[in-house]
Amino acid sequence: MWVGALLDAGVPLAPLREAVRSLGLPGVDVRATKVQRQGLTGTQFVVDIATADFMPLPSLAQGALLLPGDGHAHRGLAEIEAIVQRGALPAAVKADCLKVYRAIGEVEAEAHGVPIQQVHFHEVGAEDTIVDVVCACLGLHLLGVEQVFANGIEVGSGTVRAAHGLLPVPAPATAALLRGIPIRQSLPGERTTPTGAALLRTFGAGFDVPMTLRSEAIGYGAGTRDTAEVPNLLRLTVGTRVDCHSPTALVELTCQLDTATGEQVGWLLEELLRRAAVDAFATPITMKKGRPGVLLTVLCEPAAAAPLTTLLLEESSTLGVRRHEVSRSVLERHAETRDTPLGRVVFKVARLPGGAVVARPEADEVARLCREHGLGRAEVLRRLGG
Repeated sequence: MWVGALLDAGVPLAPLREAVRSLGLPGVDVRATKVQRQGLTGTQFVVDIATADFMPLPSLAQGALLLPGDGHAHRGLAEIEAIVQRGALPAAVKADCLKVYRAIGEVEAEAHGVPIQQVHFHEVGAEDTIVDVVCACLGLHLLGVEQVFANGIEVGSGTVRAAHGLLPVPAPATAALLRGIPIRQSLPGERTTPTGAALLRTFGAGFDVPMTLRSEAIGYGAGTRDTAEVPNLLRLTVGTRVDCHSPTALVELTCQLDTATGEQVGWLLEELLRRAAVDAFATPITMKKGRPGVLLTVLCEPAAAAPLTTLLLEESSTLGVRRHEVSRSVLERHAETRDTPLGRVVFKVARLPGGAVVARPEADEVARLCREHGLGRAEVLRRLGG
């Protein structure tokens, strides 16, 4: 469904087919077809595997466990990595594919209590799933996607039959891969597979994050089933984020840290901002018993509070996070490019309550001008009139 949505949004099939053929998987080809799911049209991506007497693949005979009546080669991580590495793929795409499979391998190793090198992939090691992962990663690359955000992740409910027998939904690997990510369980059946969960874990920059998006393309990827509950489609919207307003109703998250290193605090601040925090900062404080520490403060929109709280609990040394609803007054502001004696420079422009307009050059622009002209910061500001 992920690849179908990419195709529906404008990714051509030809480069995906060429990439698949370069993997050296005998009898494997891909195609795409338009289908309807509950009256809505989408693109179904199909991996065709030539049927023949079941025999080990020549290049994978060593180390691949083939079970009677199973039609799948149970490949280890090293074998899957070898398949990906021999493909005619950009280096970045190969790296993304390996990240997806390593994410699956890590949760499988944890579940079975074995080193990741001993994990043998069942369904996710089959030819069709390898092709799905490769095409999903390549499709994002071809679209030039910089960040992936996902909303309303439905995992389903009930049970599903897999190589390990009857499993609860979400399957153990899916549940582990989605740790810390908001999910829903409102529909029957399996709605998110381990492969889909691994793609979300690898590429997801934020989940259930409200944003303003200037849409440029929309694609619908169709699943195999045509269920009555909802159209079995995955919608992909490709566009550019637009920062058009500053929310006034926010959530403030705070926690005290007295065992975190400076590197850990720095990483946390960067990661919080990357995951849609409106602001994040650390304040030196003195804690009980006279211990020096920092107060970590995060401002975020309400929808982002839960995932950011999870990040703090999992990645910092805190034992608890306080949450407060806060409101703020903000000035009307925007970015504006102006002609100056040093060239075109981006200024931050704001309107004061009384109507006056003030502007100052962006800090990154000042640093750029210092480097380009060999000037000090004070001199750059003087020439810009600030």
